[in-house]
Order: sequence, then structure tokens, then C-alpha cells
Amino acid sequence: MPTQRTRMPLMVVNSEQFKTTTIAPSTTTITHRSVSTDKPLYRLDRSNGQACILLQVDAIVAVKYRTKYGDDQEVDIYVPDDATVTGNCDNENTVTMSLKWNAFVLSWSFAKTPGGERWYVEKIELTYNSSDKHFEHVDEPNKTIRVSTGQKHSSMLFPTPVGKSYSCTEETVIPLTDGKKNHASVLLRDMKLQPFKFKNNEFADEFSCTLLSARAGRDETAPIAVGSTLAAAVLLTITGYAAYRYFKVKKVKYDTME
Repeated sequence: MPTQRTRMPLMVVNSEQFKTTTIAPSTTTITHRSVSTDKPLYRLDRSNGQACILLQVDAIVAVKYRTKYGDDQEVDIYVPDDATVTGNCDNENTVTMSLKWNAFVLSWSFAKTPGGERWYVEKIELTYNSSDKHFEHVDEPNKTIRVSTGQKHSSMLFPTPVGKSYSCTEETVIPLTDGKKNHASVLLRDMKLQPFKFKNNEFADEFSCTLLSARAGRDETAPIAVGSTLAAAVLLTITGYAAYRYFKVKKVKYDTME
């Protein structure tokens, strides 16, 4: 099936079929999708067959590279519906999931906040081989390249209350880099995501990305409002003191003249 396609709006589907094969007695499994749709659903199961991580998304990785002729190129690679899903759900507070296809691996690391109230994406990493057919005339072939979001606390992605699924219909672009010359990005569209599943195999109640945007707006507005109020208070204090000094000095001079 094709690995590239134009960035276009997607259709919404109502149901999916899955075939899951456990490859070890641990929580690491491989999941294959048996039905192709316009909105893939990738699922990682525990060893008991219960879902651990659900990811429903239309995803594209955009990779930048340099050719042997000195040109900078960017290629879009569609994450296929039948990408092999592996991962680990052994830990209560951190879980991982990887989507593997051809020369590419897109890995997701999830964690919970210290209090356990929210889960978030701690890191997204893309690993690929520069000799893949998508990289025509690449300047450095046969190299394994890893680019990621990094692991800084400030890069916390999609913070969502535990027990809820993150949902976003808007396109989200996640930049990736190795901190040197290699750069890429992941484009996520019409996404639903939920790690740390423990009740059933369906997505829980949605936590919309619009709520995060609204909260971010409030977080940015509050310091501005406080700063403006403080500045106004300081200005009034200075103005009042200046007026007080002016009239007091004027009165002293007037009394002296008398």
C-alpha cells in the first residue's frame, strides 16, 4: 500500500476490527489491524488481552534531509494502517508504544504527573534509516537516525486527566530533532489517545484539546492582568506622591514668603 499521500481532511469511521497476538507472557504485544479504514486505530494489549493504550489518528512524518548535490529536501511519509504495534505496560506510571513499518519506528512514551492526576506524552521519537527509498540521493546513506521531542518537563504533551481520552480534531505538528542537523516533525490529525487503560477496550470520556487551549489562554492572560493592575497601582502611587510633594513644597514656599 502507498506510504505517501496528500495532506487532506479525513472521513470519520464508526468501528474497527483487530487481530491481536501476544508474543510474550509480559505486557508486550503485537497488534495487527485486519481492516483498512481512513482513520487507523492502533492498539496495544496487555498479556491478558485487555487494551493498555489506544491511539486513533491519521499521522504523517515529515523528514528533512540533504542530498549529495547539496540540496535540502523534505519528504512526507504516511504512517500506514498496518504498522506493527509493540510496547510495554508493565509499569503503573510509565508505558510505551511503538509503531513500526519498513525502515521507520515511531515511539511514544507516556507518564503520569507526580500526583497521578494526569497522564501526558513524555516523549515522541522517530527512528529511521537514511537509505530508505524515500530519501532519494541522500548525502549520507545507511545511517540510523533518531530525532525526538526531548525529555524536558517543559515538553509535556497532551496533559489529560487520568481515566479520560485526549481528543483533537485540529492538526497538531510536533517538531523532532537530534539537536544537531537532523530535523523532522509528526503531523497528527483527528486524534484520540488514551494510555493507562484499565476498565475496558473503548475510549473513555473525551478531554478536548480546546480545553487545553482555553486554559493556556487563561494562564497567559492572568499574568498580564496582574501586571497591568500592579503597574496601574504603582503609577497612581507615584502620581499621588508627586502631587503631594508639589502642593507641600508650594505651601512651604508660600508660608516662607509671608
